[in-house]
Amino acid sequence: MTRRLELALTEPEKVARLLAEACESVDDAAYAFVASRDGLVVASATADTTPEDAVALRGSALAAAAVGIGDHFAALSAHGRLQSTFFESDRGCVGIFPLSSAVLLVVGSGQSVNLGRLTAAAKRIIALLQAPKD
Repeated sequence: MTRRLELALTEPEKVARLLAEACESVDDAAYAFVASRDGLVVASATADTTPEDAVALRGSALAAAAVGIGDHFAALSAHGRLQSTFFESDRGCVGIFPLSSAVLLVVGSGQSVNLGRLTAAAKRIIALLQAPKD
């Protein structure tokens, strides 16, 4: 029986462990965190020496705001429901992915990763979160 994402998210320690495993196994993900739509951190992990909690704590409110703006923009342009929001900078990319009406996944990349590779990495992380191998 496969556990659904909603069940796994009720256990923040388990989500943090799944995110850590994902960051270790998915090459293009430097960090990942799950946040609520109101900007609270559920769990976080990183693949390098950056303290992920600092990124998650500062980024969770920004991610919630970005997805809120993205939701409104998608509705205004009549393109349906928002699937993701991306930011590309000179030292990497960040993607924000609504997992449900209440929860977001934020995935950050390293410097040499483009948006396509980040999207593929995030989809692998989402698959790992939705079907944990316990």
